[in-house]
Amino acid sequence: NDSNPVFDPKGRYLYFTSNRDFNLTFSAWEFNYVYTDPTRVYVGVLAEDGPALFLPQSDEEKVTAPAADAAGGTSAAPAAEKPAAKPAAVVVKIDPATFENRVRAVPGAPGDYSNLNAVANGILYTRGGDATSLKFYNIEDRKEETVLETLQGYELSANGEKILASLGQNRYAIVNAKPGQKPADSMLNLSNMEMRIDPKAEWQQQFTDAWRILRDWFYDPNMHGLDWNGIRQKYGQLVPYVAHRADLDYILGEVAGEMNAGHVYVGSPSDVNAVERVDNGLLGAEIAAADGYFRITNIFPGENWHEAFRSPLTEPGVKVREGDYILAVDGVSTQGVDNFYRLLENKADRVVTLTVNSTPSMSGSRTERVRPVKRETNLRYLEWVQQRRDYVEKASGGRIGYIHLPNTAAEGNRELVKGFYPQVEKDALIIDDRYNGGGFIPDRMIEILDRPVLNYWVRRDMKAVSVPAYAHVGPKAMLINGYSASGGDALPYYFRKRGLGTIIGTRTWGGLIGLSGSPNLMDGGSVSAPTFRFLDTEGMWAVEGVGVSPDIEVIDRPELVAAGQDPSLETAVKLLMEQLAKNPVKRPVVPPVTVER
Repeated sequence: NDSNPVFDPKGRYLYFTSNRDFNLTFSAWEFNYVYTDPTRVYVGVLAEDGPALFLPQSDEEKVTAPAADAAGGTSAAPAAEKPAAKPAAVVVKIDPATFENRVRAVPGAPGDYSNLNAVANGILYTRGGDATSLKFYNIEDRKEETVLETLQGYELSANGEKILASLGQNRYAIVNAKPGQKPADSMLNLSNMEMRIDPKAEWQQQFTDAWRILRDWFYDPNMHGLDWNGIRQKYGQLVPYVAHRADLDYILGEVAGEMNAGHVYVGSPSDVNAVERVDNGLLGAEIAAADGYFRITNIFPGENWHEAFRSPLTEPGVKVREGDYILAVDGVSTQGVDNFYRLLENKADRVVTLTVNSTPSMSGSRTERVRPVKRETNLRYLEWVQQRRDYVEKASGGRIGYIHLPNTAAEGNRELVKGFYPQVEKDALIIDDRYNGGGFIPDRMIEILDRPVLNYWVRRDMKAVSVPAYAHVGPKAMLINGYSASGGDALPYYFRKRGLGTIIGTRTWGGLIGLSGSPNLMDGGSVSAPTFRFLDTEGMWAVEGVGVSPDIEVIDRPELVAAGQDPSLETAVKLLMEQLAKNPVKRPVVPPVTVER
């Protein structure tokens, strides 16, 4: 997997990055592993008779002639300076047949290397993840040195002498292409920089660019049979009448709609009508007006060991309970306040003082110091999942496990791993794919659910352990609905493809067409062009525009959901209990050991 090739300015070498290391990294959760940090910088000698690199060096000291003494020795008179010769044209000779034999790794540890640029005596590259640094490797001195400690990106000047470095937050510096640079000494002053923009000309250009992006990146070169030039003419005649950037988005949305494909999104630039957001404080609780004050009716459970799931009223040292009244916030009485959250404006992540009591009276009240959060979404989600897990646990007598997957990206994979390991011993599993927002293609997620047991190992005084150690062998069911989208469409499709169990609910969204890197427009807006589409193993288009239908249709009727019921989940529990009654899960029984003598 070679990439980022750059030629040595003198025509001797080709530098590139390549994934050739196999560094085995073990999972912290089970005996599983991946290969990480495979990348190094490599250099190949272009010609068979080219100058070799990294040959063994002699440890003998070089002998230098003594300098002439001041009294006048035999030192030669200085030669007259010659006018600088014009640089000769670089002639590049390449012998491809044996090139691979002349490739060497630039010394250094494997890691995250990118952004190669070659200079006369070496190579520049960035290395690192979140804290990227710019390095220079001198091929003559065989030494890596740091040019800049941290940066977001850089450009090398045409003569290879200067670097324009992006330092983030619209900060830039021009430094020498040499080690040990201090960007603070050469920052660019952009405070008076202005740009003249002709919006109408820019909107016309962006319409054309958006049309071209869809034309050139869309997975189907036939554009779903559309007259694409006709589309440009049809909607292009509206562009001269655009009076606001939002008008252009409307036209681009109409163009996108002509595609009759999922994942064709129109995005506005971030600074259109941008208003700086003020995050108001939230207490991770439901608050209701009561008895002239406000009462805590429900406190959301949290996972206070990480900030994204912190529930303020459940943190250590905070003595607030459901049913308590909040009588004042930072000394301001809540009595007669029309909106409780008015008192928490601009107080997210700030310490506030709540005056609370078990009765609607200041007599006997106490003060509690809490730190409100910006969002309650994760806390409400956590409670929703826990309520369903508790229901399944109670309704099945502890025999069925429950895992909800909010998407197939980082959060969904986290919830799968977080829920699978502690529930792998359950007799049955419910995988809830409802409201799944998609993300990655979920083949890895299916692999976890689809592990066959290969054998068991028996240790003294312990139960038999399966291989793989975490494999669920009982029946399964998956819940779906119309909000199971993209990767949330693929997950039930793969679930059915592998024969893992029964799918319950309503037909999924139907969007199995994917995005992978079409460019943005000049002002930061975008039109996304799907670059790949789902094809089944029989060579037929599937899922996109159709969705995945359930084996058992169950509609989660709004009035039932509002009443606290969950028809799909209830159906899944009933079905799995019936399956377990007919086919109980067989656990291995360790037989007695007999030895023939």
